Amino acid sequence: MSPRQLRYESHVFPEPKALKDILRRSPSVRHTLFIDGVPKNFIGPRYKADSTVTVLERPGGDAILRFGSSGLSDAIGVHLATGNVVEVISVRDLPLLFVNTSIEKFTLTVKAVIDRFPYYEEDATDEEVEAAAADVGDIIERIDPAAMIPDRYWSTFVDDMEMRDLSTEEVLAAEFE
Repeated sequence: MSPRQLRYESHVFPEPKALKDILRRSPSVRHTLFIDGVPKNFIGPRYKADSTVTVLERPGGDAILRFGSSGLSDAIGVHLATGNVVEVISVRDLPLLFVNTSIEKFTLTVKAVIDRFPYYEEDATDEEVEAAAADVGDIIERIDPAAMIPDRYWSTFVDDMEMRDLSTEEVLAAEFE
């Protein structure tokens, strides 16, 4: 096994003057993005911080403050109307996918899930895989209970663990390719 390990890294964005008015009503979002920082990345293509923060205008005047990417072209950002972190799938008319109730909880969740790594080895027993998935699910739920509702970003991550998609070997291969 490789001695490489996952580690949490923070990414602090330069603050664009154009966002000052938008973020006046969201001081905690501003503080997280431009002072404390968000996660730099998370397991291969699952999430990566963008180089800049941008505003995505959605139909009906809905705005997303995009700070990251998921997959090849999907966005992760703060839904300005609710403060929730959401995933925006790049397919027309798909709804926003809930990730966390706040950008702070998103950051705490990523850090906690990285800190829990490794999850299980490639040759782990079913019981070891189930125990690791349950443990990670409990960690996420303690931080943000809404994140573990079925068919959401984090609950799907735990489902992927249960399907043996996140062994130490696979995670490190995705992270260090």
